[in-house]
Amino acid sequence: MPRRAVDQHDRLKARAATRSGLRRFAGSVAVGMLLVWALPASADPIRGQANFAEAKGYARLVLTLQEDVESDVSVAGSILVIRFKKPVDIAVDGLGEAVPDYVGAARRDPDGTAIRLALLRKVTVNTMTAGERIFIDLLPDTWTGMLPGLPQEVVRELAERARVAERALRQQQIVADAQKQAPVRVRASVQPTFTRFTFELPRRIGVSTSLNEGKFAIVFDSALTFDLREASHVAPSQIASTDQAIEGAASTVTFKLIGDADVRSFREDNNFVVDVTREQDKAARATIDETIAKLVKPVASPVAKPVAAAPSSVAAAPAPAMPAAAPVTLPPVTPPFLAPATDANPSAAAAPPAPAVPTQVSGVGTDVRIHFAFAGPTPAAAFRHGDTLWLVFDTESAIDLDAVSRDAGSIVGHIARLPHAKAQVLRLRLN
Repeated sequence: MPRRAVDQHDRLKARAATRSGLRRFAGSVAVGMLLVWALPASADPIRGQANFAEAKGYARLVLTLQEDVESDVSVAGSILVIRFKKPVDIAVDGLGEAVPDYVGAARRDPDGTAIRLALLRKVTVNTMTAGERIFIDLLPDTWTGMLPGLPQEVVRELAERARVAERALRQQQIVADAQKQAPVRVRASVQPTFTRFTFELPRRIGVSTSLNEGKFAIVFDSALTFDLREASHVAPSQIASTDQAIEGAASTVTFKLIGDADVRSFREDNNFVVDVTREQDKAARATIDETIAKLVKPVASPVAKPVAAAPSSVAAAPAPAMPAAAPVTLPPVTPPFLAPATDANPSAAAAPPAPAVPTQVSGVGTDVRIHFAFAGPTPAAAFRHGDTLWLVFDTESAIDLDAVSRDAGSIVGHIARLPHAKAQVLRLRLN
């Protein structure tokens, strides 16, 4: 038989085999459709896309899904089957035309759990998975050498994902270790003109602060957790919320501020202190200054009056001799916790301190009476701002508040003193 006739006979035989394979492929799809139609409806399929193209001596099919889906690739005769653990929605109509030397047709099962390709030649299948992408290489039977690998950009992306996952795992471990330790107490106290937050750190830790867009952030160079219950309970009106977070090996406490709040911070041994001035404290301080100015009477220095000259015709009577009055100087009285440290001078005579004013508390429950036992008549004033009672006394004698702290706890939650040179100013936070 002539060689030309033999070649034509081989081509006809190959086409017949291809048509037979396509018929078997169509029949398997039809049977699959009948079986799927009998099954209940599944969940929404995972969307994706397919890219099929010829590479250097082989064909590569890349399936990209919205999420990582477990898959399995197998060859049954001339049918390549890609099965998925979850239903997928991938358009495969144009895959056959993309690589006509390898695939004659492509179909997706109606339930989305498999994609089937009709192969036109004998191939070796090489499958690789990179996250939500599946690489399927169709290598001809004449292929020699190493199997194709993943693209370099995919390798770099996988390496970056591995680093991100490692950092996330390390961060989880840091947070877990921090939660095993006792939380740092944040002590809150209400002072006369501001609210103070003291972070009682276990050791000296590096701290940095920033004020940006109404948020005051405190960054500690250690992974810590904080007990913010007391801080949240007595937070002034300028603080909307207090949050904490652990980022890397550092921890952050953020005060979300309202309005133009005055925030100051400083170190105190191992502790870190934050002072927030309250708007109502500013108004109260102005009222206090005005009240003190009215109560405290300024002491004028004695000034000698000029004596008019007597007429020359009348002899002036000599003035009786009076002893010169010695000036009396009273030492300023400062409560012990406000007194500045001074060096003792044994040679100097110490002035005796002014006696303290005792207090007595009577009453039961919320009906409480506080009696201030002054030695003599003492001008005083009282006014209230919100849950705060301010008391101003025109005296330099310190007031003993032990009885108030001990016996008035049912109505007085906190007591503070406002230092003043000529008056005693008390601030009582009411429960």
